[in-house]
Amino acid sequence: MKTAVKAIPLIRASQLEPYLTFMDKIGANSNKFLEQSKIRVDVLNTPEKLLPEYQVWDFIERAGKGNGSAIEFGLHTGNEGNFDFVLGLMYPSLTAYDALNRLCLFTRLHSSQANLWLSEKGSEIWFCRQGIPEIAVGQKAVEAYTLMLMINLVRYTTGLKHWQPSKICLQMKQNSSIKQFKPLQNTEIKYKQKLTAIAIDSTLLSLTQTSTDSPDLSSPINLSTPARDFVGSLRQVIQSLSSNNYPNLKEVADITGMSSRTLQRRLKEAEISYTEIINQIQFELAKTLLKESNLTLREISEALGYSTQGHFSRAFKRWTGITPQLFRQL
Repeated sequence: MKTAVKAIPLIRASQLEPYLTFMDKIGANSNKFLEQSKIRVDVLNTPEKLLPEYQVWDFIERAGKGNGSAIEFGLHTGNEGNFDFVLGLMYPSLTAYDALNRLCLFTRLHSSQANLWLSEKGSEIWFCRQGIPEIAVGQKAVEAYTLMLMINLVRYTTGLKHWQPSKICLQMKQNSSIKQFKPLQNTEIKYKQKLTAIAIDSTLLSLTQTSTDSPDLSSPINLSTPARDFVGSLRQVIQSLSSNNYPNLKEVADITGMSSRTLQRRLKEAEISYTEIINQIQFELAKTLLKESNLTLREISEALGYSTQGHFSRAFKRWTGITPQLFRQL
């Protein structure tokens, strides 16, 4: 029996938009930090693209420290950045509670390990978030950002632009940046908690939608869901990096926050080799291009990363028992 190997956390490139928008707003150079984290500077041209969450958090950490403080960077981005990308997950809805509950249900379309939920406790509803403990880099900055994003989403759904929670819980240790942040100065804060959470008066969430800003729902989510298994998530990471050449094992290990040895061990536990995964990706793409495009065999060979058409043809026959020419005719 195969050992269950934990999936690689994945996140949509669109989740970078608030950070890049905020950096542009303050006149900060985001490109150098994107490049340091091995993220394409034109990443928002394909907002649906899946990236390793470690890679995105690494960028956030670098950008935050490069602009003074990672925690302050997270707080200001969550408070001032653009979060339109998430609004489509909340509608249609009847009440503020309904809108937030929809967000909790559908947020994993954007982040495979996202864990948001609403919990009732007396006269309060707690809006909760669990982090990803295995990713250490960027943890505090991401928690600070998520805290302010959650607060802004409550403001948006209730129409109360200056609302702030009476109580919040944070996983991080006590920090002066949090305590001194003006939007949180009248809030009771508990640190070193098991989750990130904000308290909301339950009567507020029973309000019907009062916001006059209509989210753009013109681009419905018809995206492949981030994989929840190790092999599937590794395939999606490799596909996000592929152009004409497939990344080697070390490159993939680097952007997922693993050592090459750890990645090789996890592949062994999943009873598959890195070469086999590359072959699976190439085979699926080859079938699609042969059946749904007018590309020549030479062009398909190049798209799959083969140096010659002959190498591709031999590989395809090894996979299927027939030549690509015959497969195209079937």
